[in-house]
Amino acid sequence: MALDTLRKGAARTLGLILVALLVVSFAVWGIADIFTGYGRQTLISVGDTDISSQDYARVQQDVLRSMSQQQGRSLSLQEARAAGLDTRVLERLIGGAAVDTHAKHLGLGVSDDALLAQIMKDPAFQDASGNFSPLNFQAALRNIGMNEASYLYTLREQNLRRQLLVTVGEVAQSPKALMDALNQFNEERRILKYVLVPKSAADGVGAPTDEDLKKFYDNHQAKFTQPEYRKVGVLAVTPETVKDELNITEDDLKATYEAKKETLGNVERRQLQQIALPDMAAAKAAHQKITSGTDFVEVAKELGLTETDIDLGTVSKKDFADVAIAEAAFKLDKDAVSEPIEGKLGSFAVVRVVEIEPEKIPTFDEAKADLEKEILKDRSSGAIFDVHDQVEDELAAGSTLEEAAGKLKLDYKVIDQVDREGRTPGGSAVTLPAQKDLLIGVFATDAGIENDPIDARDEGVIWYEVLGVTPSQLQPFDEVREAVESDWRGEATRNQVSKFAQGLVSALNNGSKTLDGVAQELDTEILPTSALKRDDITVNVLPAAVSQAFTLPKGGFGSAPSGVDEGRIVFQVEDIVAAPVLDERVKKRLNSQIGLLLSEDTIAEYFSALESRYGVRVNQQALAKLVGTSEEP
Repeated sequence: MALDTLRKGAARTLGLILVALLVVSFAVWGIADIFTGYGRQTLISVGDTDISSQDYARVQQDVLRSMSQQQGRSLSLQEARAAGLDTRVLERLIGGAAVDTHAKHLGLGVSDDALLAQIMKDPAFQDASGNFSPLNFQAALRNIGMNEASYLYTLREQNLRRQLLVTVGEVAQSPKALMDALNQFNEERRILKYVLVPKSAADGVGAPTDEDLKKFYDNHQAKFTQPEYRKVGVLAVTPETVKDELNITEDDLKATYEAKKETLGNVERRQLQQIALPDMAAAKAAHQKITSGTDFVEVAKELGLTETDIDLGTVSKKDFADVAIAEAAFKLDKDAVSEPIEGKLGSFAVVRVVEIEPEKIPTFDEAKADLEKEILKDRSSGAIFDVHDQVEDELAAGSTLEEAAGKLKLDYKVIDQVDREGRTPGGSAVTLPAQKDLLIGVFATDAGIENDPIDARDEGVIWYEVLGVTPSQLQPFDEVREAVESDWRGEATRNQVSKFAQGLVSALNNGSKTLDGVAQELDTEILPTSALKRDDITVNVLPAAVSQAFTLPKGGFGSAPSGVDEGRIVFQVEDIVAAPVLDERVKKRLNSQIGLLLSEDTIAEYFSALESRYGVRVNQQALAKLVGTSEEP
């Protein structure tokens, strides 16, 4: 009856709803523990809900389509499997089946009338007069490879799953204690003072024995293991391949330049600093201090902001979300400070211009090479596809990839050895077309396998084949002895400096030394930091130091690597800046963040309970056959 109503068409229709399940990470299912063989007609069973190989194929296509959209190009099956396609499909199938089983046991359902109401209210398939169009609906179903019955089944299934998961995951107002704790974690700051401890301050490490080096080699074998290398044959049909066929003239280039010269080159960009304020009164007070002679950065620090907080980077006018602030900032001269600005989005700010990069429009001669590439990219697709068909015809006729390239006078290249990072055994980088995608494909296949070509969009079409594999292997000690000694010395030096610095920290904590005294001993000065949040870094004060500082009380001492050679810093927590009181805008944001986290935890517990209640079984033999990891017996 629902299908008949749809065919007749009455009001408005549905949009293309992706058949994506509202399921959180599959980690809660423990895939590794549930694979057992139990029969060959059903692929997966969750309680009394069965999943067939046809269901698997349908969801596989949906996930493959989604992964391709994320990559911005069509992925081959090999590439998608290397990126986790099969696991994602299992996550979606098993998680959805568990929810379906629960809905069935609860006696939940969605009526035909409710489905039709949803369909008719969706505007995506309206005709010009705003009415539901059966023709548009049928065309959409063909595009996604579904008929009416399967679409309605999927829509009903999706609605049930959404209702259950939204109900389970719904969270009321977040507890105030949690909001305060999260605000404290995010906004509390530490002010440090520190001295640099160079590696020369510690005792030297001396010469290593053979036993030292061999022990280091044995304990760090990953450092001295060569990666897997592959010999690869590549045939790339790119815009440059078909360039001579396109006959791009000087007149073409000049016409394109005249049409686009206003958009060529670089727009004006400015390096800006911005102090954001809660209201206009605060903005005026900050502006008054700056105009009275207080440094812009110092005013920001008085407000509890770091230089990182106020640095907007080098931006163009269009980079701003708030037009009012952008207009004000781009009217200023270099080093000038704006009047207090009330933004269009309800914000208040004072802005300073640090540097100005003026707009630059290139001449025709300067732009010519880029214009030619742009025209070549726009015109080459048809010619590339013609060559694509010729190559595929040759391969279908039995030619090897190299033979096909020879017959069509195309460039077939062989890369003798390349690793996953695109490097040769000597460490030099290899340049390949669509390099990232090509290397993923190369290491997802094997020698002797015919692979789908890569659609590299603007870079053309690339065929590839693996001609040989050199397995990963540990390099003999004698061949890497020099590198082993170098790494041993580096680690030994770091350990010596760490031991020396920790001795200073112990002396500082027991009061036998002061930081001033340590600075004199090391012939250096005490350096300050701004107020740092947990995720801040500054010169010499790296994440390890900041993380350690947040475990210490005011006045506490610590030590961490400085990032300078093998040196360290010894620091003291000079002050702790408490988190500011939450305003309503921040409260709303934190409430949303905490609510999302609580919802995810609740849904994870829900899935765990479903697993325990219904059990999950997978026909391992059938699945292996389906995904191509075993041969049919």
